[in-house]
Amino acid sequence: MPHALEAMSITKSYMTSDGPMTVLRNMSFHAAKDEFVAFVGPSGCGKSTLFNIITGLLGPDAGSIVVDGRETTGMVSAKIGYVLQKDLLFPWRTVVDNIILGLEVKGASKREARAKASRLLHDYKMSGYENKLPGELSGGMRQRVALMRTMITDPQIIMIDESYKALDYPLKIELEGELLDHVKGSGKTVIFITHDIEEAVTLADRVYVMKAHPGEIVEEIRIDLGTESHSIPERRMSPRFNEYYDRIWQRIGAPRTVNA
Repeated sequence: MPHALEAMSITKSYMTSDGPMTVLRNMSFHAAKDEFVAFVGPSGCGKSTLFNIITGLLGPDAGSIVVDGRETTGMVSAKIGYVLQKDLLFPWRTVVDNIILGLEVKGASKREARAKASRLLHDYKMSGYENKLPGELSGGMRQRVALMRTMITDPQIIMIDESYKALDYPLKIELEGELLDHVKGSGKTVIFITHDIEEAVTLADRVYVMKAHPGEIVEEIRIDLGTESHSIPERRMSPRFNEYYDRIWQRIGAPRTVNA
């Protein structure tokens, strides 16, 4: 069976006033069906560029991206959905109308789209907010709506780019747990881009560790915390958690953040 996603020898450079600067160099990696894969690295290692290349929003200088056995290099694939750092909700559209936007673009009937949105709103504990505008929602609610907008189109691969970065710690923990609840065992592949080592170790089945200047993969780590629980505090209490954290920290030299 082919990987859900495979990247081979991805290289990308940008022209600067000092000449070409290599942002990513010779990056090869894969993600399987029903697998949660995280990329973690310091600022400047090219994580956002990598995100854009995987989603087809940007083409590499060299290398290829293959989704479900089909090359999609430089092309947007209908099998990939993504959630960005900013929720990018349309402020004039209600919650339900934001959620169904992708289905509307695909030509689904409004009745069918709203029925699917209603089920998602129930699953994400936001029933009753259908007719609210984004400006009336908290940051966490807006991120839930952004995720539902992606999930409603039923993508095979979900790309998440530091979407919880701006949230306060307790809310971040809550949304991380919800994410695991909704994707684990669903058959979907999740690729999570983050600078947060704790987040990567807590959520991922495998972690690709990156370094900067140029961005390269320096290690691939399979994570086994010894628990199937989706409780984020419980996963972080695993005896193995600090072992994985310290291993990644040693590779990228990132300072540990202590959250109260």
